Amino acid sequence: MSQYKLQVKDVLENEYFRSAEVVAGQGGLLRIVKWAHVIEIVQVDNFLAGDELVLTTGISLQHHLEDFLFFVESLIHKNCAALCIEYGTYLQSIPEVILSLANRHDFPIIVFHETVPFVRITQDLHSQIMNQQYLMISSLETYSQTLNKNALLGQNTDDILQTIYHTLRTQIIFSIKGRDPVFFPNMPLAKRQQLLTMSKTAPQFKHEPIFIVDQHYADLTLYRADGLFSEFDLLILDRTATALAQLLMRDFYIEEKRDIEDATILADWIDQKLTKEEIYKFIVAHHSSYTYYSSAVFILSSPYTIMRAQEDIVYSKLYYRNLFEQNGFTPFLFERKSYVVFILLHTKDSKASRELLNSLFATLQQTDFYKKQLSQGYQLAIGKVVSDVEEIPKSYHTALETLYICRKVQTTSFFYDDLHLYHLIYKLQMQVNLQEVIQDYLQPVIDYDKKYNSKLLETLQVYLQTNGSKQQTAKQLFIVRQTLYHRLKKLENLLGENFMKGHNRITLEFMLLANSLIEDKI
Repeated sequence: MSQYKLQVKDVLENEYFRSAEVVAGQGGLLRIVKWAHVIEIVQVDNFLAGDELVLTTGISLQHHLEDFLFFVESLIHKNCAALCIEYGTYLQSIPEVILSLANRHDFPIIVFHETVPFVRITQDLHSQIMNQQYLMISSLETYSQTLNKNALLGQNTDDILQTIYHTLRTQIIFSIKGRDPVFFPNMPLAKRQQLLTMSKTAPQFKHEPIFIVDQHYADLTLYRADGLFSEFDLLILDRTATALAQLLMRDFYIEEKRDIEDATILADWIDQKLTKEEIYKFIVAHHSSYTYYSSAVFILSSPYTIMRAQEDIVYSKLYYRNLFEQNGFTPFLFERKSYVVFILLHTKDSKASRELLNSLFATLQQTDFYKKQLSQGYQLAIGKVVSDVEEIPKSYHTALETLYICRKVQTTSFFYDDLHLYHLIYKLQMQVNLQEVIQDYLQPVIDYDKKYNSKLLETLQVYLQTNGSKQQTAKQLFIVRQTLYHRLKKLENLLGENFMKGHNRITLEFMLLANSLIEDKI
């Protein structure tokens, strides 16, 4: 008998079961018993929670086979441990259809051939169950203390897996996303592959996810061939998963400290102060099997308007590092001014890396973490994806440029490659006085708006965005058609009747974009 769980086969060893006989469901004798309950009615749904050993004299089952069948089906549906029936005044046999049903579901039916005291049976079994519960809680506390002591001694993953194995004596599987799973104890390759091909929802497995900074980072799994897990097994699994999460967080913080030490080298890298050989030496020192084919710079800008606690910055760095690593990137990061700069290396080519980043950030934008950061004033920017580590400075500067653009105008993307026209405007602004050029085209409209407090510039912008659709423009501006016609007539007077045709339209669209970018909005 297990010291932490009571099974049907253990119940049969009770002194009051000496005259008992298992007449059906022999395959279910390993079912776990969590309580014993006497029931003398047919409708049982409101009285059972599962894993009960049900005892009855059959007083409600003696007259109608349909009632008997419904009663047993209900017990099976409620996942009861077994049914014990006392032969005597009310029942002297069990119909074959009932026995067949129980056998199909491996649901044990036990009969007493003589009168037994149900109250003494329930008392004995409940005492046994409660003693097991007390022992389980005591053992669980001892296990937790062992984990805590080992943590102070600098335990590693193997130490924790060894501890849980010695406690449960069952197969342990620890799998970090993107890495090969660890089996403890180790298994032959064929057996490992067999387990990995089984459905994760198979009853032989119990999984506990491990979350690091709100991301599903790893899984701790128990495997039992019989699929019978006790409450103690699941509690130990939960405690161990927590210990592993703490260990992984400790490793992340150690890596964070290493990043601080590497910050000078990383700053020299993006400032073009390292040779290609020095860059390779640095990468190989951290990742000996260097096989990267593309890279990009990601910038996380912290808010200007509020002072963020250092813990928030560290949390963000851990979150994004984990996010990138889970998606196959190798991140190097350091802080510069109000930025956290990530250098991302990947084994895939530039096109594949860009597609992966697109998918990654599309998912990120749906998370509560991202929405919270957005509300706090954090901003993101991703520079040009490059194919050579020497081009990282180029990716960095394009990321800064993208960040500048995203601060100035409302864009639907923070990828450099998605903001072509804005980058062209940015570069033109560096070469010529773009404000003067804009004035040549838009100043009449801007002056009219200022003089009459009208909204012609906004109307022009929406009208161009909707490809000249009067219906859509009026709808987006929340105005009636007559008001729109009046505004369009004013625009024709100010810009010329052909302002929506050919090069005139293209020029106006370009100037509106330029105006939104160079206008001081910070």
